[in-house]
Amino acid sequence: MYKKLGEQLRKPSGLSGVIVSKMMDSWNKEFYKKIIFNLDIKKDDKIFEIGYGPGLGINLIAKMNIGCTISGLDYSELMQKKAIKRNQKFVDGGIVHLKYGDILFYEVGNEKFHKVFCVNVIYFWNDLNKVFQKIYSMLSDGGMYSIYMDHEKDFEKLKFTKDFCRYSIENVESELKGVGFTKVEYILDKGYFIKAIK
Repeated sequence: MYKKLGEQLRKPSGLSGVIVSKMMDSWNKEFYKKIIFNLDIKKDDKIFEIGYGPGLGINLIAKMNIGCTISGLDYSELMQKKAIKRNQKFVDGGIVHLKYGDILFYEVGNEKFHKVFCVNVIYFWNDLNKVFQKIYSMLSDGGMYSIYMDHEKDFEKLKFTKDFCRYSIENVESELKGVGFTKVEYILDKGYFIKAIK
């Protein structure tokens, strides 16, 4: 049971995935509000979310009506469908662009983003160096990468996180600096809110 829940959190699918997506909204809402505030989004910013799930964070940003564009990538086709449905008017208006796929195989091209963020996604990456290199390449000079992750000790209390990757804040900080981020800061507020500047 717990293993299946962990698998659904990684890549929601089917009826179980629909249920898990509702859980994601409930768990992540406050984290989204705080990370979006910390992003300090400006007019004309190009934003990118990795692992947007059912599209809550995308929706909160789009509703701010700041004049930015928001793109995203998720590993679950079900989450892509739900996120597009939730944000349909913003998708139709060309403000939101949501794709399905794996961040490691995402074609960056010449497009650069001012801000990239993710909430409760880092536990599904078993090679931080590769992922952080990709994210670094997606950012414009001076761009920001923002992460929310639970404290690793909290993971020990949850049975469904047994197969998740567990990282200390020191490990994440070291990996971010290792790929070239010049300034890495974090605060502990239930979990870690991490900000890295290219």
